[in-house]
Amino acid sequence: MVNSLYRRVSRKRVCSICGKPDWCSYTPDGSASFCARVNNRADRISPTGWGVYFHDTLPKVTSAAPPFPILTNKSRRTSGLAPIDVRDFVYRQLIALAPASNSIEIVSGPKGLNERKIHNVENYGSLPKNYHKRDELAEYIFELVRGKFPGFLKKQKTTNTYIPGFWTDVRGRPRLWRQKDYSVPMLLIPFQDVDGLIQACQIRFMGNPAEKRPRYIWFSTPDKLNGGGCGTPLHFARYNKDSVNKAILVTEGVLKAETLKGFSAGQDIIASAGVSCSHDRIISAARFRSLLIGFDADKNENRHVARAVARLLLLRHADQKSYSYDDTVHILTWNSEFRGIDDAHLAKSPISQISPKGWFEALSHCCQQEVRRYIETTDTSRQFVLTSVLK
Repeated sequence: MVNSLYRRVSRKRVCSICGKPDWCSYTPDGSASFCARVNNRADRISPTGWGVYFHDTLPKVTSAAPPFPILTNKSRRTSGLAPIDVRDFVYRQLIALAPASNSIEIVSGPKGLNERKIHNVENYGSLPKNYHKRDELAEYIFELVRGKFPGFLKKQKTTNTYIPGFWTDVRGRPRLWRQKDYSVPMLLIPFQDVDGLIQACQIRFMGNPAEKRPRYIWFSTPDKLNGGGCGTPLHFARYNKDSVNKAILVTEGVLKAETLKGFSAGQDIIASAGVSCSHDRIISAARFRSLLIGFDADKNENRHVARAVARLLLLRHADQKSYSYDDTVHILTWNSEFRGIDDAHLAKSPISQISPKGWFEALSHCCQQEVRRYIETTDTSRQFVLTSVLK
């Protein structure tokens, strides 16, 4: 990128899409955001999977030299995902052949699985740093697919069916992730659906977080031949659709959700990829149940995150009216010394539940203004809706 074309996000000016203060970028006039975490419903997708979003209230970017090369619709396919049973089989084979236990740093290092109290390390993978080894895995796994799902590869030749993270080169050989070597371990994190099947994966780059690289990125290749994106699926860490009396706790990030399983035995737990992601699916999963919102602690000071929470509350309010139920919604809070709810639990810091109204009253002045502005301009009922949502 060219510095005059974009600016890095910061704690004072977070990403308008995911609400985070790092990795992402935006244009100086605020007309476009480049999100490293989210690409669902993006106007464009960069070759590395970043979502490029144009903001309707501002002029479109018309620069002759955009920060990312423009991708065609063909190269940024979001339809044509392989059937869930095929994806689940492929990802489980990949994790079994390249397990997290191959990396001491992933399992036992700083912010590793053990430190997070995640002991089922066999459920996670460690992508080889060398791309030749990754390609060998791809070829072996697709031989297994050929035997397990003989019709799938034939279907690939006639349709645009793909498995995120895999693609084929010009000779038709299966390939895995990028054709480059990496210097740090790569943790492969599965996103499980409501039935426990792996629908997609994320990569967490280990190493020093101060280094200028994304920590999390989707395991997808939308810019590659016969590759594609995975969207922003919801992760069901612990979920029983028949347990309507159990509250649903939603947080952001699979690893947070998996850590919470050791501390929240009486609750079902789901995780979005970010504070702005998968709101419609969260509402559907929590229908007729109490909802506990456990997003990161900056939801009280970050106006973009506060707006995302307000959006979730507004959707929940509308869903309650549509389906005639009145189950409670609470916001989870903890000592602001700890950013994530998992860190608070690991430090044995108390977790409290407050009402949406209590959360709103605890917001900074600028966050309160942001929430009021969002709700009042989103719904024609305005003040009535504001009072109803923040009850």
